[in-house]
Amino acid sequence: MVDSTWVLTGDGARRVKDLVGIPFTAVLDGKPYGTLSNGFVRTGTEDVVKLRTSEGHEVRLTAGHKVLTYIPKTSRYAKDAREEWVAAGDLGPGTLVRLSDNLGASWAGRGTEGQGYVLGNLVGDGTFHTYGGYGAVAFWDTDPGFESVRDYLYEQVVKLGARSDFKGWHRVSQSDQYRLKTTGIRDLAATFGIAQGRKTVTPEVERASSGFYRGFLRGLFDADGHIEGASTAGGVSIRLTSIDLPALQAVQRMLARLGVRSAIRNLKDEQVHDWGERGGEYLSQRSYRLIIAGANASRHMQVVGFLNSAKTRKWEALTSHMRRGFYKKPYTASVECVEPDGREDVYDVTVADVHAFDGNGIVLHTC
Repeated sequence: MVDSTWVLTGDGARRVKDLVGIPFTAVLDGKPYGTLSNGFVRTGTEDVVKLRTSEGHEVRLTAGHKVLTYIPKTSRYAKDAREEWVAAGDLGPGTLVRLSDNLGASWAGRGTEGQGYVLGNLVGDGTFHTYGGYGAVAFWDTDPGFESVRDYLYEQVVKLGARSDFKGWHRVSQSDQYRLKTTGIRDLAATFGIAQGRKTVTPEVERASSGFYRGFLRGLFDADGHIEGASTAGGVSIRLTSIDLPALQAVQRMLARLGVRSAIRNLKDEQVHDWGERGGEYLSQRSYRLIIAGANASRHMQVVGFLNSAKTRKWEALTSHMRRGFYKKPYTASVECVEPDGREDVYDVTVADVHAFDGNGIVLHTC
C-alpha cells in the first residue's frame, strides 16, 4: 500500500502517510475496529500496480496485496453469493471487488455543515477576485429554486464576518448571475487549501468532518448537479459533470465515506474544433460525469440532498409513484485493469477482528 492511499478512520479520512506509527481506529462498512499494530508500518520498497475499476475507483498497491472480491450466484439454483480474497495481480477484467458500505458513518473534525456548503458553492459556481482579495459565492436567478440557496448562502457568509462596506448580493454586469463577495470567504477557503488557481476538492476538504462533507457536497451539487431519468425502479440518477477528473474522484471518495456509491464515466474526449469564419482551431477539454443511480441516489437524497427546492421537487416527482422502490445491488465495483505503476515505499497495518480496511473505498486485506 502506497502512502498516498486514503483510509477511513474514526477521525475521518486520512492518508497512509498520516498514520505511519500512529495507532488509529479503522472504519469498515461503517463499523470501528482498532489497530493491533502501531499504525501503518513501512514494509519495504517494491514494484506497485494500479488497480482501476470501470466505475472510476483507483488504488495503488503491490501485486501481492489481497483485495476482497465478490462472486455472485451463477443461477437461481446456486448457493449464496460469496466473497474471496484475491491478490491484486491476479484480478482480471470484470472481477467484482467489494467496496466499503459506510452508510451511517460520522466523525468529528474541522468545518461545519454551513462552512462546507459555502465552499462547495465556491468550487462549483464561485470565483476569486484578485482586486480586493475577495472570495465570491454565486447563484443564477434563471435557475428554478434558487431562493433557498441564496438565503442560506447569505446567512452562512455573514457568520464568517463582513467588513463595514459589505453590500450583500450584487448582480454581475450583463449576466443572470448574482455574487456575494467577502474576504471571509477567501480566508475560509484558504484554511481548506482552496485559492485562486486551486478551486478544487483539496486534501484538506477530504480531511474535514462528516458534517462539513454533507454541506460541501450539497453546495457542489446545488451548483453543478442535476437529476435525470424516468419514474421507474432504478431509472432516476443524480449527476455531476466536470473537466477536473481528480476532483470528481475526490467527490466519489467523499460520497463513499457517507455510504453513497457512484460511478465516473468519460463523457467527452478532447476534440479539435474549427472556429469557422473566424479562422483557426481550438481544443475542447475532455469532460467526465459522476453518476449516482438507483438505491444510491435515494441514499444521496437522505444523506446529502439538495437545498435547491426545484431539484428536490423534481426528485420527488420522479420517485413518488415508484411501487417497488429501488433495486439494491451488492456494494461492488468491476475491475477494468491492473497495470504496473512504478516502484516506491509500501506500508501495511494490522486491524483487529476483520483484518481489513477501507483503502480509497475498496476493501483491502491487512498483514
